Amino acid sequence: MKFLVNWQTAIKAIRNNRKRSLLTMFGIVIGIASVITIMALGRGFEKDTIKSLTDSDSEEIKVQVNFTPDDTSLYNGTIDLIQKPDIDMVQQVDGVKSADYISDNMDSIYKEIPVKQKKENKQIDLVARSNETPEVGRDLTDYDNDSHQKIALVDSTTAKDLYDKKESALGRGVDIEGHLFTIVGVFEGSELESMFSMPESNVKIPKKSYYTYFDKEVFTNSVEVMIADGYTPSVVTSDVIKKLTKSGTMTSMGEYTTTDTAMLTDGIGKIMSTLTYFISAIAGISLFIAGVGVMNMMYISVSERTKEIGIRRALGATENSIRMQFLMEGVTLTLLGGFVGYIIGIGVAYLIGKLLGISVSIDLFTVSLAIGVSTAIGIVFSVMPAGTAAKKDLIDILR
Repeated sequence: MKFLVNWQTAIKAIRNNRKRSLLTMFGIVIGIASVITIMALGRGFEKDTIKSLTDSDSEEIKVQVNFTPDDTSLYNGTIDLIQKPDIDMVQQVDGVKSADYISDNMDSIYKEIPVKQKKENKQIDLVARSNETPEVGRDLTDYDNDSHQKIALVDSTTAKDLYDKKESALGRGVDIEGHLFTIVGVFEGSELESMFSMPESNVKIPKKSYYTYFDKEVFTNSVEVMIADGYTPSVVTSDVIKKLTKSGTMTSMGEYTTTDTAMLTDGIGKIMSTLTYFISAIAGISLFIAGVGVMNMMYISVSERTKEIGIRRALGATENSIRMQFLMEGVTLTLLGGFVGYIIGIGVAYLIGKLLGISVSIDLFTVSLAIGVSTAIGIVFSVMPAGTAAKKDLIDILR
């Protein structure tokens, strides 16, 4: 009951000094809004960054094991750096759910194409649709890709190399490692190549067609290991490395290392969280300044309400009752400022996020931060003025 009475008295005192209370709250509002905006945007950006570094939304933990040879010429592909028996051995390690080579989902490749009794290296783009404007013929469509059509677009230079005229290339074939792709269109190609220019596509074929008729490129120097549920990734990874180092086929010719994607994203997340907290702490300096403003207002309020304090003391109010009343005024003032600042901070965060294309993340921590910090400021910076009010001597007041 006493608490309710003190709180009602605090609300009444704040209403009686609206302008001064609003100006004092303004600092709290700005400080809380700044911190909440930074926290919401920082956490959202952290999640966006980690998501962009993750290959999929799957919760399965994958670890990449690599072999680095001492002789870099071994990268030429003539020998498997991590061989099939090594993969079989890795799969036997406790905690490994599966292990296999890493396939490359490429957008462009280089293949040797027969051109007039010789072979020329050509860049082949793998596309769902090419979005070209052919000089002759037609473009590649989504249907061509989905139905795995063996058709191709070629640039005008390649068309002339193959069939002398670009018009003559339509309906003819281009041989890609024994697979004949029918040319349905010819797009403009560059006659001259500059050492400063980016490489240009010579041939475009449907991406799904390529992966239907050709084997995927694999990198035998890397193996992707999937960790079974309930196992610690770092422990399983350590066991895999030890096993390969001891019994791997190529262990005497290089070193086995690991790339743990989960650890990488966790590390990036921790760094970004630290930066977010650091920037929030800088913005929080304004809260300290606002707290000094609250203390100043409370001291003024105590000095202006000396008569009120004297009357309450004369009617039997205790020191604790007087102290609680002024403490409640400070806490109420900062809580109201914190609530308004939280609403404004979230609104500003969503506005900035929409303009910059950044996600906004609101969690229980940000809500707790707004309430906790506001309450703490109200208590810390109102204790001394409340104590001063409570210790005023009734005789001195009556004088």
